[in-house]
Amino acid sequence: MSVLEQANRVKELVQLGIPSFENFYPCLYLDVKSSGKASWIIRYQLYGKRRQFKIGAYGKNHEELLDLEDAIKIAIDCRQKLNDGIDLKLDIERQNQPKLITFDDCANKYLDKKRSKIQTVYIYERVYKNEIKEYMGNIRMDRIHSYDIDNVIQRVLDSGRPSVANQVLLFIKRVYRLATKYKVVICNIAQEFSQTEDAGGADKKRQRFLEEQEIEAAFLVFRQHPYKIPTGSYIALVLLLLLLTRKMELLSAKWTQIDLKRQTFKLFASGTKTEAALVIPIPDLAIPLFHDLKLLSANSEYLFPNRKKSKKAHIGEDTLNDAVSSLFGIAYGNRKPSPNYFEEIFVEHFTIHDLRRTARTMLSKLGISKPVAEKSMNHSLKGVEKTYDCYGFFPERVEALNKLAELILPLVKYTPISNLNDA
Repeated sequence: MSVLEQANRVKELVQLGIPSFENFYPCLYLDVKSSGKASWIIRYQLYGKRRQFKIGAYGKNHEELLDLEDAIKIAIDCRQKLNDGIDLKLDIERQNQPKLITFDDCANKYLDKKRSKIQTVYIYERVYKNEIKEYMGNIRMDRIHSYDIDNVIQRVLDSGRPSVANQVLLFIKRVYRLATKYKVVICNIAQEFSQTEDAGGADKKRQRFLEEQEIEAAFLVFRQHPYKIPTGSYIALVLLLLLLTRKMELLSAKWTQIDLKRQTFKLFASGTKTEAALVIPIPDLAIPLFHDLKLLSANSEYLFPNRKKSKKAHIGEDTLNDAVSSLFGIAYGNRKPSPNYFEEIFVEHFTIHDLRRTARTMLSKLGISKPVAEKSMNHSLKGVEKTYDCYGFFPERVEALNKLAELILPLVKYTPISNLNDA
């Protein structure tokens, strides 16, 4: 049958619309579904397995439609690949995978993988967004020079943040490892950079905690800048000191986790860093803070609903960090830094996570035993203890957190909203 005769036969089958599956060239079939609707199918057998896939819909004079001549050209190319031992369907599936070209493409691929494995992926997201993306994100991976990496790290070092410089280098190295794995680059130029020679040096474990007078002074600054630290954020900072939770365990919490009658706050295993569930006793003195949160959150299911339109219904991972950093005169990106308000009251730099260390230190100061304090932190036990010691120390933690609240609340000087209304 000539090509012209075949073309007429195709046209006839499509017009009739009788369901059929007819061969027109080696590996090439026309699959007619109904009148005017048909698709070109490549069917083949490779290594004893039969496979098929659609290469396009039948039609003429449109870039997304294939007539017989176009379909045969594709079939010829497919047969050549088959002769070379290439699995056609698998080859197309590979081609349809998102292309990894720029550093941003590879960074997002790396972050997507991390999201399914760890709770704290926001730390990596923050490092990339604030320190790397603006300077390297749009550069092709195969065009990035060692100087580009060095400049990004040096920019962070010049701002006096050696530990962040280490995080930047680690992130770049991991993105390059992914890019090498997926053959985006042949040479991993980040591999030769070292933490000690090119970044912030050996990591030093932070020992920063706030003394009682520093807590009092810091929260005075927070109260003086309500546009930076609104009431909801202020309550969050207080609760981080009172409950010893990790930041996002608190900020992403829902009201279904709170039982004000029993005075408990449930942490589910899926929402904790250690994947360990915990029931936190809410101190008596902290109950008014939760009542105020209920008012502030309106009808939201979250304790701390997002104030802006966002993918996340609760406030973001960087909200408190950025607010506190700005009061220290630290600005990210192109923002203009504000004065360092803490310098005026002789409070050295601290981070949100330092509040957790502060609370743990205060428990020791109050004479709380190590097992009770560590359980309050929801730290994992090590070795044999983890297997055999399953006691939750709940009564002891009730007493411990009430003592902590009696120490902390006079320092932060929080006035419940109900008291303000009465006044």
